[in-house]
Amino acid sequence: MSRAIWSGPISFGLVNIPVQLFPATSSKSVAFHMLHATDKTPINVVKTCPADNKTLTQDEIVKGYEFEKGRFVVMEEKDFQAAEAAVRKVRAIEIFNFVDLDQVDSIYFQKSYYLAPVESSIKAYRLLLAAMKKQKKAAVARFVLHDKQHLAVLTQREDTFVLETIFYQDEVRATADLPGAGDEVELSDDEMELAEGLIERMSGKFDLSGQKDEYREKLLEIINHKIEGKQITVPEMESLAPVIDIMSALRESIASQEKGDGRPRPKRNRAS
Repeated sequence: MSRAIWSGPISFGLVNIPVQLFPATSSKSVAFHMLHATDKTPINVVKTCPADNKTLTQDEIVKGYEFEKGRFVVMEEKDFQAAEAAVRKVRAIEIFNFVDLDQVDSIYFQKSYYLAPVESSIKAYRLLLAAMKKQKKAAVARFVLHDKQHLAVLTQREDTFVLETIFYQDEVRATADLPGAGDEVELSDDEMELAEGLIERMSGKFDLSGQKDEYREKLLEIINHKIEGKQITVPEMESLAPVIDIMSALRESIASQEKGDGRPRPKRNRAS
């Protein structure tokens, strides 16, 4: 387990439960370096001032907020500390509401963390966990991390609290301006029956154990082939044809499911 990145209490009412915050996920992306194309030398990122073309050291760089075009106010570390102290008062994950789990909209989720108890708070941690689990509740909270006040939702996974940082409401874009958002279409009973039937046949438990990042694996395979000096060829890619007859597409998909292969194969067009 990685090191805790934050520590403090979960606070609700007069109850304080000391916890530690740990990252719940890790990225498995393939990392690349930027190279000079001619001699394959890794390039340096150099920060310069365009006014005098001078290369700057880190201690010559400050943070500035542009309050008018071309006009900045310089922010010092004490300014950020003053803002943090004013909003958080105490270092805590402050719960201000409990909600039903099915009320939590996943579009608000940002990043997942685990909350682990310290030795002195295990009983209180388990009590809150059990009470929320029995009532099928999630907790909505706020706390400060990395110079930003976050909203968060506390849920559970395998008898452990999961803290999901979430977007503020004004950070989530509305759907009203999206193409087709306000268009009304007429759906027949037959169309609904076929669509619901396909969904039912493809329904199952949420299980990602058999899923893997095939693109990353293929990318690493290509990297190894290039190291070995092998020629890389790009296979012809197929594209899905747009569905013209939705009823036929649904019937073919259901028929494919009933055959037991579990993999509907819609018609494809060759990419040009």
